[in-house]
Amino acid sequence: MRILLALCGLILFLFSTSCGSSTSSSSGCSSGTDVTETVTMINSPSALTCTTNIASDAPDWIKNNFHCVTVKVCSTTYQITTNDLPPYKTNYYSSSSGKQTTFPTTGLSDGSARTKNPNTISTQTITMTIPKTPTAKTSGYDATAGSGLDCLGISTYGVCLFNNQAAPGDSLATEFQTMDNGDGHPQSSGKYHHHTEPYYLSNNDSKLIGVMMDGYPIYGKKKQDGTYPTLDSTTHTVSCTTTDFTSGTYCYHVANGSGVSADLIGSYFKGTKGSVQ
Repeated sequence: MRILLALCGLILFLFSTSCGSSTSSSSGCSSGTDVTETVTMINSPSALTCTTNIASDAPDWIKNNFHCVTVKVCSTTYQITTNDLPPYKTNYYSSSSGKQTTFPTTGLSDGSARTKNPNTISTQTITMTIPKTPTAKTSGYDATAGSGLDCLGISTYGVCLFNNQAAPGDSLATEFQTMDNGDGHPQSSGKYHHHTEPYYLSNNDSKLIGVMMDGYPIYGKKKQDGTYPTLDSTTHTVSCTTTDFTSGTYCYHVANGSGVSADLIGSYFKGTKGSVQ
């Protein structure tokens, strides 16, 4: 009997380590295997490789859309980890990275001139834990600003999504003039992020941009029928049914404006927020 049990244990061990997705006994979360890929971006003159690792039991809306991240599936949550490095060249990369390009003067989302800020992109380790089943609120909304909050969501190519507020003492209009070709820039810690529509990912369309910390998705300015939604003024959301969420959910949308007015999220989450480390 002991020999039989030992053989069974060995078989289970070999099976779990050879499959594309396995469960970590320490975390209780399933994980996948690393895949190196080149992400195709719109409007982008360059494309870089990145590593994607998504558990095989992740839902299709994650498996079909997300890149440059690691996604683990836990009992009630998804854990999304990113190094927050944009998969395209930008002048905000260091000159030694081999990924630096000239700061933009043309081809920008609003046609304006930009001025580079003094910061440089650096590798981050950001893990966002979001609920598998988001819980919508009708009052007592969780704020998108506060201690420890800046990265409020993760884009489909692993970049942080920020709210419509600038750093203390600054304005978002002023900060927008430091955005690169992809309409992103790094803060002083090197954390690259978007406040507004990511120009290399979405441009006045209905593409899935990413997911917010409360587990609800964010799309471009339009609904999938090509019309602009009327968003709730408090949470930037609308009740929606999409090809990614056929049973219906709430969707964030980029605000229907240009430049700095095309912000991603307002002052409050629609659902109970998860956590970020």
